Amino acid sequence: MPLRVIEIVTPREDKEEVIKSLEEHRPDEGYVFWASPLDDDSALSFRVILDVQESENVLDKLENLFSWNEKYRIIVFAAEATIPRLKIPEKEEPEVTQNDKNAEVTIKNRISREELYSDVLDTSVMSKSYVMLVIFSALVAVIGLMRGNVAIIIGAMVLAPLLGPNVGFSLATTLGDKKLALESSKTLAVGVALAFLVSLGAGLLLGLPKISSELLLRSTTSFSDIILAIVSGAAGIISFTLGVPTSLVGVMVALSILPPLSACGIFLGAGETGHAAGAGLLFLTNIICLNLAGVVTFLLQGIQPLTWWDRERAKVTAIRMAFLWGIMLAILILFLYFGIIS
Repeated sequence: MPLRVIEIVTPREDKEEVIKSLEEHRPDEGYVFWASPLDDDSALSFRVILDVQESENVLDKLENLFSWNEKYRIIVFAAEATIPRLKIPEKEEPEVTQNDKNAEVTIKNRISREELYSDVLDTSVMSKSYVMLVIFSALVAVIGLMRGNVAIIIGAMVLAPLLGPNVGFSLATTLGDKKLALESSKTLAVGVALAFLVSLGAGLLLGLPKISSELLLRSTTSFSDIILAIVSGAAGIISFTLGVPTSLVGVMVALSILPPLSACGIFLGAGETGHAAGAGLLFLTNIICLNLAGVVTFLLQGIQPLTWWDRERAKVTAIRMAFLWGIMLAILILFLYFGIIS
């Protein structure tokens, strides 16, 4: 199991209070900790080493303890190993009263909410690097689609600049975080617009004397595409929550977001409106399935805000959005079933 180090910087006068709190919770989480003085002699640094699955429980307890005060600072970073190894605590079933909703301690087989939020935020924020990545990815996709070269298309899939903002929007929905939702939506909108314009320009300038098989594959939608998008989306979300970025490569390839969008732009620029509509529909299908799978998987993984009032509000938002994505998917399935679209 991966390890995490939680560093707590506190004023020196609060040393005993922090030690008492850490000692009280140590039997539940099975961590070890120690304190070190900082250079200015007015603050201490506590370091706690524990399994990643316990990090959210400890962070939530620390945040409740500090509630929140500018005097404190908590930093989380990864640890490769510790010697001697951590002991696995023997857990007893905790008694949870109605008046103490935060008393329940559950093992979460994932990274902490704060660590997940930081990882997702990195891929959801608008930046010059993101804009360049979208443009380069779109160019790679256009070249691969026009040449019918699968290897080049996979290169565009691996870059996957549109995956992060979608995951960010799903996490924002689950947490009821309006700021992250707006940032992810803005980043996604800009990314989609740029990729489409690059592809449209290629279609207008170069035309389409020959439609490659790879382009044709992105101009139709089938039930298998829906299943693939849902399964791949759920797998991608789990990869994020486990903090295993290497497994995302396979998800990026399976969940093809950019190539259908590029195909739509190429077809439209070349005057192939029928094929353009089909490619646009496949792109929309992937977006719907990814966000639906994202919200549901985040909920199943137990991702929720810290305080109970935020949890209730976020739960309502997540259920409403999941219902909305589900309705859109149901309409799409009905259209496919009755042959209205293909």
